[in-house]
Amino acid sequence: MTAFSKRSFSRMLLQPRGLLSCISVMTAALMLFTLSSPLLAEVGQQEINLPQLSDVVCQSYIVYDRTKGEALISQNPDQQIFPASMTKIMTASLALDYLKTDQILTVSQSAISATTPNSTLMGLVVGEEISVSELLYGLMLPSGNDAANVLAEAVVTATGYFVGVTDPSTVTPTKADGSPETAVVRTQLDLFGDIMNQKVAELGLTNTHFINANGLHDGNHYTTASDLARIFDYALSHEDFRAVISSPTHVFKATNKHNFDAWSVTKNTNCLLTDPWLLGADTTVAKVVGGKTGTTIPAGTGMTLLSIDKNGDELISVVCGIPYETANRLTSYMAAILDAGAAVCFEKDPVVRFQGNVMDNKPYNATAGFGPSGQAAAPTVTPTVTPGAATVPASATVTPAAGTDSPGTDTDQNEPGFPLNVIKAHPVLSAAAGFFLLIVILLVIVYFSVNRKRRRRRNGIRRI
Repeated sequence: MTAFSKRSFSRMLLQPRGLLSCISVMTAALMLFTLSSPLLAEVGQQEINLPQLSDVVCQSYIVYDRTKGEALISQNPDQQIFPASMTKIMTASLALDYLKTDQILTVSQSAISATTPNSTLMGLVVGEEISVSELLYGLMLPSGNDAANVLAEAVVTATGYFVGVTDPSTVTPTKADGSPETAVVRTQLDLFGDIMNQKVAELGLTNTHFINANGLHDGNHYTTASDLARIFDYALSHEDFRAVISSPTHVFKATNKHNFDAWSVTKNTNCLLTDPWLLGADTTVAKVVGGKTGTTIPAGTGMTLLSIDKNGDELISVVCGIPYETANRLTSYMAAILDAGAAVCFEKDPVVRFQGNVMDNKPYNATAGFGPSGQAAAPTVTPTVTPGAATVPASATVTPAAGTDSPGTDTDQNEPGFPLNVIKAHPVLSAAAGFFLLIVILLVIVYFSVNRKRRRRRNGIRRI
């Protein structure tokens, strides 16, 4: 490039005129827009990595194949632990044993008084009249201790127990002067502990003892991961129990104390129910059905969960005693344990009998009969039903979720390659880059055009 050409190009850039002036302004505007816009920001869920099974820190866990009746993986399954609110699995079981789901119960003062200031609550009020069905949702989703107490008192009444039973362990036969000792009166909530322990004995469990209906800490209130799996297995004999635990949310009906529908909209404390994709696209879990969490400071945190493997086996997974300080690891730890157990299950019986992945079969909450219409891309799944209502069968045809591979399908087929995939992922950035490239090309063309005219004038060449 000659010295004259260099000077011409410099003047063109520093003192643009005409078309060059317009191009310079557009370029400056584009650069300002580019610098002020988050073009590289991606909104959406990022990839999540689960911990290795060896990195899970807890007292115990077990994955039990309910279909075949065998443990798949475990760690200290018979070590005594405090169950916290996983106790409510037994409370719900006994409520379904003795009460009708449409039965109306009245909330007593004693049931509310027995809760503690830091209790998780459904939000009941003394004198409130509410159905057993609603109480079961209040028990299992927000983990309401008030709901647990109301159901416990109703079970005691239904079984024929009565207030005023003497506790033999606290009675001295006679006083020092020979007069009879005054009997200690036990409440209905105390007596419910007896009913719980009778069921424990009936199930043949030797490492479990319950004191209360809600799981508030007591040194004599304990169980094991293995026993919890057995209790959960028994609870699943009630279809209504399965319906309740599989609900990601519940909207409560009006009562005499809460006089409008939807006075409370509660979410399930089991996060794997709403985000089963955490298990990963390659998991052999086909469906997360539901379960129950439990947390106190002495117990730490834990979860009991039902899922279905791709081979059709129902798996009960239990994790106990995750330290309270790391309670926020519950979901990822449970996902890691379940995924590992499910892999063992499928390895033993590698036949796909349950179609779809965890997102195809993700539960939802709706009134009975109001499910996906089949018009959209989302697959039809089995809806959660109100206890006592008939279960709506799942569609036999399930559409694989986006991002999953069908057997025998070439994953590269019809996939855009570079640079089309880059343009698709960053359309704004790609458009800006294309526009900028166009500006550069125009500047080069204009530069050479102007320079050519100047050379002609200098050499005395004129167009005729």
